[in-house]
Amino acid sequence: LVYVIALMHYCDGKVFQSDINQVEDFGSKLMDARTVAFISLVWAENVRSYTSRSFDKPIWRDILGNVFMQKAIILAQLCLYVAVLVPFFSTDILQLRGINIGLTGWLLALIGPVGCLILCEMAKLLTAYQVRQYQKQLAERHEAEDRRLADAASSRMAAYGAAPH
Repeated sequence: LVYVIALMHYCDGKVFQSDINQVEDFGSKLMDARTVAFISLVWAENVRSYTSRSFDKPIWRDILGNVFMQKAIILAQLCLYVAVLVPFFSTDILQLRGINIGLTGWLLALIGPVGCLILCEMAKLLTAYQVRQYQKQLAERHEAEDRRLADAASSRMAAYGAAPH
């Protein structure tokens, strides 16, 4: 989705390669769209790292609890900014143009991590509901089994003539 939006923004509304090839300076414009998608992907993966720490607890629960994770996220961010901002390395080797995408490109890149955050947290709400329902069913089954065992014990006691305690 981010890539398509970036293509539409940088490539004059075109999203198909045959149409983009007709756009003036299409190579640079494709690099800009790829850069936005790359930044969005890295940011979204970092957000997903935080959201996937739990299946049913919100992202903000003990968000800074794992020091090693914080270091990994910081390292990923540093690598991202080196990849998209260091001249020659970004433009000639990776063919990314972090400086050229402008503020609009950086803001477009936020669509991915924000979408990831919203969808993951919504999925957690569903999972939390399912866990509660399962725990409730499990408790009901245990209570039923306890009653069945108690009734069976009472029946055996009555069959042998002893009164239940």
